[in-house]
Amino acid sequence: MTGLWRSWLLTLTLVITLLGGGRVLNAQPSPAEFPEPPAPLAPAPPPVAEPPAAAIPASPAQPGELTLHAFHIVGAKTVKIKDLEKELSIKLPSFWPPWAKPPTFRLQDLEYDVERLKKFYLRQGFYHTRIEPKITYGPKGADVTLVVHEGPWIKVTDVSVEVSGTIDLSELERKWPLKPGDRYVDKTYDALKNLYLNYLPNHGCPRVKVRGRVYLDEDLNTAKIHLTVNPGPLSHFGAVSIKEAEKLETPPAAILEKVTFKSGQLFTLDELFKTQRKLYATDLFRSVVLTPAQVPSQENVIPIVIAVEEKKKRSFKAGLGYGDEDKVRARLGLRYRNLWGGGRVLDLDAKYSTLGYLFTQSFTNPVVFGSSFDFVNQSGVWRRYLPGFNDQAYYTQSRLERDIPWNFRVFFGHGLELDRPFDIPTATVIRLQGTEPEKQYLASFALLGVRRDTTDSNIEPRRGSILKFSNQFAPNFFGSGLQFLQSVLDLRRYHAIGDSNFVVAGRVRMGVIQPIQSTTTIPISRLFFSGGATSVRGYQLDYLGPRNATNDPTGGEAVMEFSIEGRFPLPIYPKIGGVVFIDAGNVFPRIHNLDLGQLKYSPGFGLRYLSPIGAIGVDIAFPTNRINYQQDSNYQFHFTVGYGF
Repeated sequence: MTGLWRSWLLTLTLVITLLGGGRVLNAQPSPAEFPEPPAPLAPAPPPVAEPPAAAIPASPAQPGELTLHAFHIVGAKTVKIKDLEKELSIKLPSFWPPWAKPPTFRLQDLEYDVERLKKFYLRQGFYHTRIEPKITYGPKGADVTLVVHEGPWIKVTDVSVEVSGTIDLSELERKWPLKPGDRYVDKTYDALKNLYLNYLPNHGCPRVKVRGRVYLDEDLNTAKIHLTVNPGPLSHFGAVSIKEAEKLETPPAAILEKVTFKSGQLFTLDELFKTQRKLYATDLFRSVVLTPAQVPSQENVIPIVIAVEEKKKRSFKAGLGYGDEDKVRARLGLRYRNLWGGGRVLDLDAKYSTLGYLFTQSFTNPVVFGSSFDFVNQSGVWRRYLPGFNDQAYYTQSRLERDIPWNFRVFFGHGLELDRPFDIPTATVIRLQGTEPEKQYLASFALLGVRRDTTDSNIEPRRGSILKFSNQFAPNFFGSGLQFLQSVLDLRRYHAIGDSNFVVAGRVRMGVIQPIQSTTTIPISRLFFSGGATSVRGYQLDYLGPRNATNDPTGGEAVMEFSIEGRFPLPIYPKIGGVVFIDAGNVFPRIHNLDLGQLKYSPGFGLRYLSPIGAIGVDIAFPTNRINYQQDSNYQFHFTVGYGF
């Protein structure tokens, strides 16, 4: 019995042990051990559905590096495929250049990009998007297709803005980038806040604060937006000071003269940017920073501190280029800054091409004699080899310039020019009559004009305009041997279409010169010419307008030119752009011959490569109503550096 009892007890112990072990393996924690988390204040977004592990097939076991042969995205209906491709870290295969090596393909890179695209869709207002990768392995590499199931998007049902104080901002409602009925997108939500953050500092409220809340309902796919705007106190500009002015060679007056605002004026950030731009335009400073001073929150007068860092005293420039009109060209330039102190600038420049050479000097003395005027003197010598004539001239100009409101700069002064035209065709001398070869023509004239530049870039402007209007008056009581009155207007305008990279550019140029007093005809060296890469592009340089019996250009007393051009990037390569244009213009022998019905037209197109030194490109233009159908080509090809205007 003892043995039987022991045997039975041993068996019972073993059964209990096995049952107990099974209970431990399947035990679940009780609610008391792991309490439920507190309910969230706002519903959390649903988890994005993950593709099953088998959705991204493993690469086949094969030696060598696996390449990406093809990549496609399908199923994207609302979001553009090109925007999705910009989010990818994978280098996509391309047909250009044809000799390029196919990119490497790794599964971990694809998995990473799938997650990036899911997050991108979240920012675009899609909270239920699924992305299914499909991979086919072949002898040329992997073919990848991402199948996108976008799902419904979040719809904005309400936008409310609460503004503290009495300021009325209702006019901004029509500019809201995000309105009821729109798809919620993070970028447009930020743009809605920035609308107030950018508007108020330019209307006297630099200390504006904007807070926003978004109430999402992922079940109903709706969003309500509420902004709280606190404009802060209405502020005005205070005194302007220059940081460490005693360490600068540039006099404080030369810096303060470029300030575009006055103490007591309503505070605007735009005025700070305008002042900064004017100071940079002097080319005296490598760094310009305008900082509003820290004042108590209740203070509504804000002083401005200007901190500048001066450039090196000397700089040297050299350039070598080529154009279809001037062929090989070269340039050397030397600039002295703060010459003898006082912010003075001296430029020495030399240019050479097959069209001639030019040596010039330009000296600028800012705030001369403590006034608000800058003194500018320019002089030089040129020799030109042009299609209709050659000439050599010496000139000098002295003028006073100053800035006036609305970004205008006026100037007035005196100029002296001694010009000798030569190598003039006999047929031209007979036609013009008033031009005598090898004669020295002396012109002594008064200068008066205005300039205005509001463009956003000197190299590739997208917005703004440039206005140049100059007049020269040369009467005999100035000692001028050649008496005339001349006016030239050059107006350029640039306008980007919305937020796109398409820019519409336009240009108008008009000029007239009228002989007065004892002068009856204007010599050829002072007449107007048109045609060429920077003019009406369907004609050779100077060949638009009157010509002599042997088809040489003779110029005229009046010129009119009009151009409109569309500039846009090409999808082939980001730095390659295209242009389409139409030019019109003509030169008229006498002012009374001006006739818009005699304009010559020239449509065309071209390519531009956006290099660090500017746009380099080619244009081809087609004159629609040629002057001489026997001798004028039915197209003109131009190689250019920079845009035509």
